[in-house]
Amino acid sequence: MTGSYWSNALTQRTGRRRVLALTGGTAAAAAFLAACGGGSDSSGGSKGDKSSLVTKAVEVQPAQAKRGGLLRVRATGDPATLDPAGAINPLNPPARIAYNTLVRIGHGVLKWPENTIVPDVAESWEIASGGTQITMKLRQNVKWHNKPPVNGRTLDADDVLAAWDRFSRKNVYRTGVLNSINPDAPVLSLTAPDARTIVIKLKEPLVYAMDLFASNPGSHSGSMLLLPKETDSGFNPGTDMIGAGPYMLSSYQPSVGFTMKRHPDYYDQSWGFLDTIEFPVVVEPAATEAQLKAGNIHYYTPLTGDNILPIKQEEPRLLLYDTDIPNTTSVRVFGQLPAGKSPFLDERVRQAISMSLDRDLYIDAFYSVAKLAANGLKVDTRWNSSMASLWDGWWLDPKGKDFGSNAKYYQRDIVEAKKLMSAAGYPNGIQNVASNHITTNQLGQLPKQAEVLDGMASEIGVTSKVNAIDYAKDYTPNYRDGHGQFEGWAYVTTAGGTGVGPVGTLANMYWSKGGAAFQGFSTSGQNDQSGDPKVNEMIVKARAELDTEKRRTLVHELQRYLASKIYSLMVPGVATGFTFGWPAVGNYRVYRGFQVWEQYRLFMDETKAPFKSS
Repeated sequence: MTGSYWSNALTQRTGRRRVLALTGGTAAAAAFLAACGGGSDSSGGSKGDKSSLVTKAVEVQPAQAKRGGLLRVRATGDPATLDPAGAINPLNPPARIAYNTLVRIGHGVLKWPENTIVPDVAESWEIASGGTQITMKLRQNVKWHNKPPVNGRTLDADDVLAAWDRFSRKNVYRTGVLNSINPDAPVLSLTAPDARTIVIKLKEPLVYAMDLFASNPGSHSGSMLLLPKETDSGFNPGTDMIGAGPYMLSSYQPSVGFTMKRHPDYYDQSWGFLDTIEFPVVVEPAATEAQLKAGNIHYYTPLTGDNILPIKQEEPRLLLYDTDIPNTTSVRVFGQLPAGKSPFLDERVRQAISMSLDRDLYIDAFYSVAKLAANGLKVDTRWNSSMASLWDGWWLDPKGKDFGSNAKYYQRDIVEAKKLMSAAGYPNGIQNVASNHITTNQLGQLPKQAEVLDGMASEIGVTSKVNAIDYAKDYTPNYRDGHGQFEGWAYVTTAGGTGVGPVGTLANMYWSKGGAAFQGFSTSGQNDQSGDPKVNEMIVKARAELDTEKRRTLVHELQRYLASKIYSLMVPGVATGFTFGWPAVGNYRVYRGFQVWEQYRLFMDETKAPFKSS
């Protein structure tokens, strides 16, 4: 496979130390850094401290924040439907601010948050009966959006029951939650003894039980969202949104975008300062940059070593901020067809593919580590294991001393990888593997990621041929949630599912009883989805282990074990990065978390750029 991203990666491999020579505009970049207080050393690297370019986020308290104004944030594509019953990537930005959950993941202030559950529509709860019953009290002042047929009425327990019933009938991830359709799933019942009380009964204690009623960290659609009882009978959720969140849908035009208006009766008046949030659909990054510089989009991520300095040069009023370690959602899963004959049923083939990956090169290609460093902008990098590296304290670093001998399967070793291929019966590699993935922009950088990872596999003789799959029709049922019932490999996302924390996320992906998002293998090789007994055992123990340190030990053991099995492969790694925001956007990069809570509490100061010179 030959493509621009893979060619670029090869170029980086042959000349990382000469990155300035390989990048256009070197003289202009050096001049710009010098103007910002930076210089160059004799080796061509910059001595400039990134603090000369990077703005420090400063919190403005709600009492001082301005109300009103319009915020524009890029949307990458159009959803096939507005119905949030499925995990639909382009639907997430407006859905996050239209729909509530019973509880939510807490946000951090000027730092990444801990994995804590905080109130939302449920203002309090008690866990009793040895961890098998949760009793929630609903807020009294939660009002639906003022749109027919609900017309701003107050949310009550009947709405929660209706939302639960709809989730139970329609949601793709219900099998990981409802015991009535999966005897290993945790929730026996959800009832309402009165208008303010919700009682949830569980099959057994579960450490992430509350997470089931929050929002998945990779998605908002697909979670147990609260929709009014009139849904499906009084209005069509596929063409409209009616929630109780801080913003309500005013209009949606395909290929144009979403317009969201502030919900004046939102229960927490310390949130939702903006009158309007627009999500214009802008597919291409170049077009997004142009709209950013013109002031038509008010902030933008991600940024690379190629575009940061040119953007700042062309529009110096833009402020540069650093970002946290991002969540990892892209995963390569292996097909198990033809039954009993798929080459990926042999773990040596999967191990070889993992060892073909140059993880540092991948991170460099997608996060421009060397280019940023050469221009005085340092980032932190991490390799993913079988879980996303953002989970501090739970993620086990494959480069660390504690990982153990199976860390070798994460190290690039072409010679050993070829030996494994030969031992598995493929001395000449495998030709024309179907590389099943979305080739359009609905899943962001996934097509480019697939190109690079396919290119790396070709170095051990495993060549591929792209099979472009349709996002609306084929992607979710046949590949993302297809349990390996396809030929070749597929690039999918972990967005969706019901787990929020480390244990829940691992259960979604690797526990054979976890529901639709299961990505593990049947060790029998018969496609019976029975999973790996050892993985199942460790996850079952971790799900019930209340002692945090014992649970952490199980999570570490599971990562060590999965490193040799390679049932799926997360993209190789991630890095911190940078984002631009206009000075008018108040509290940008202050409130941080999984679900873009900052959009609730951002405000616009129209005395500043891009509205006025600053």
